[in-house]
Amino acid sequence: MNEAEQWSDEVERARSSLQSRFPDLHCLRCGKDKFFMRIWSDDSLVPGLVNEDNDRVLELICENCGYQEKHVVSLLDKSAAA
Repeated sequence: MNEAEQWSDEVERARSSLQSRFPDLHCLRCGKDKFFMRIWSDDSLVPGLVNEDNDRVLELICENCGYQEKHVVSLLDKSAAA
């Protein structure tokens, strides 16, 4: 699998986990349901919670008000499987 395919697969898995865990997701500030999304490595996460192999976060940014929330991808995956 090439790098673009890996990225696409990671995005789809994260999106699927998020939708499974929060099927009626709305912004915590304004209540709208349209978001920008990005996935990135976050080295500011709590030590012991993640390591360099699973430090990815899915960040949602409300298209209406700009409120940001982020989810640790490895924990989001676990909650979707539970």
